[in-house]
Amino acid sequence: MNEKLDLFEFLPSHILTQNKTKLTLSIKSDDEYLYISYQVPSNLGGYVEYDCTLPRFISKNIRTFEVIGLLQAEMGKKDHGTLSFTNHEYRLMNYVLNWFEKELELKRNQWQWAITININKPADEHYRKEVEEKVVAHWTEKTSIPLGRAYPVKVWYIKDTKNTILRTFDRGSLVVKYRNNLYSQVIKEFVRRITYEKILTYDLDIIRAYMRGIIAGEGCVQNDKKTGHYSIHLTAMQEIERILFKDCLKAIGIFSKVYENYKDILISERSNLVKLLQQRIMTLSPQKYSKFLFMMQQFDDVHRSTHYFKGKGKNIWNKIPQEKITGILETYKSGVLRTKEIANKMGVSQLKVQRVLFENNLGKRVIKTGEAKRREIADFAKNNTTLTQKQLAERFLVHESVVRRACKKFNNDNSLNDL
Repeated sequence: MNEKLDLFEFLPSHILTQNKTKLTLSIKSDDEYLYISYQVPSNLGGYVEYDCTLPRFISKNIRTFEVIGLLQAEMGKKDHGTLSFTNHEYRLMNYVLNWFEKELELKRNQWQWAITININKPADEHYRKEVEEKVVAHWTEKTSIPLGRAYPVKVWYIKDTKNTILRTFDRGSLVVKYRNNLYSQVIKEFVRRITYEKILTYDLDIIRAYMRGIIAGEGCVQNDKKTGHYSIHLTAMQEIERILFKDCLKAIGIFSKVYENYKDILISERSNLVKLLQQRIMTLSPQKYSKFLFMMQQFDDVHRSTHYFKGKGKNIWNKIPQEKITGILETYKSGVLRTKEIANKMGVSQLKVQRVLFENNLGKRVIKTGEAKRREIADFAKNNTTLTQKQLAERFLVHESVVRRACKKFNNDNSLNDL
C-alpha cells in the first residue's frame, strides 16, 4: 500500500517574519504541488511577496517517520528563517539529505554547510590546517556535499571546551542549513504537529520508526561493566517531550522512567532492553547500535534467550531489497562503473554496491595469487633471466607487481628488467 501524508493538512495558519510579525499565508494547490506565499509591506510602498512550491504528498512509510524522529531530535527549532540539521554520522546525514531530495525536492547542492569540531581553535597554524583539511575531506567524500556550498569559514570551533587535540577518529559534526523562511517554517510545523498531535494515533510500526529516529539523534548507551549498570539515556530538554517519548515507548511495550528536574528518560532493566533489541529500535545509528549490541552481550545467556545473536552471515537484518539489487546491476551494465556514483543514484551505501557487484562477478577484483604459484613464478624467473617482468606476467596471467614481489621474496632478486 502506497500511503501518503498530505502536507496541506500540516501547513501553518500564518507565517512569522524576522521581527516576529504574524502574516497570513496564501495557499494554492493541485494534485501534486502546494503553492504558498505571503506578502510583506515595503518601505517604498506596496508589498514584497515571498513564495515557495512544495510537493503536496509525502510517503507515509518507515523511512519518513525515522527522518521525522531525527529532525525532532537534531533540527534547529527556532523560527529564524533557516532549516538546519546537525549530525556526526555521515550515514545518518546521507539518510536525511536523500529523504529531502526524494520527498521534498530539496537537492543536496541547495544546502549550505559547515563542520563543528569539539576543540579550541589551534594556535599552531600547521596543525589547524591539518585538522581542517582532514574533516573537510571526510565530509565532502562521504556525503558528496559540494565544496562550493560551504560557508566562508568551513570549520567552526567550540570555545567553551578544554579539548585542544582532535581525537583520532573524530571528524566533527556536519551542519547543513537551507535559508528560506517560508520553507523552514512549513517543515518545522509539519514535524511539530506529527510529534505532538499525530504520532500516538498511528500504528505501532510507525511509532517504532519515529522512536528509532529519536533515539538515533538523542539516545546514549550507558555500558558500565564494573557496576553492571546497563541502560539507555534519552535526552529531552522539555517536559512535554519526555512525557511524549515515554508514552511512545509504552505503546510499543517498553517501559521507561522520567525523573523530576532531570532532562533524560531512562530505559533500564533487562526486559526493556531486550525489547529494544528485538524490535530493532537502536538500529538507525550504526555507532549507537554497535555499542548497544556490545552492551547486550554482557547479559548472561542472552544468545539463547533472545535468539538474536547468530553466526556470522545469518543475521542479515539489512539485506538489500531485490529491486535495489536489480537497479544496481542495471546501472552498472549501462556504463556507470564508479561505485560511489551508483550508490548515490540508488540511495544505498558504496559498500553495498561493492558487495552486490562482487556477488555477481562484476567490478574490480583483487585476485590473490597462491603461495605455490608465486614460488613457481620465482623459479621460472630465476631460470629465464632474459625475460622482462611484463613477459613473465603475461606468461603466468598475473600483474607485474606479483612477479616483482615473488622474485623478491623467494629469490631475493630486485634486478628484474621492468621494461
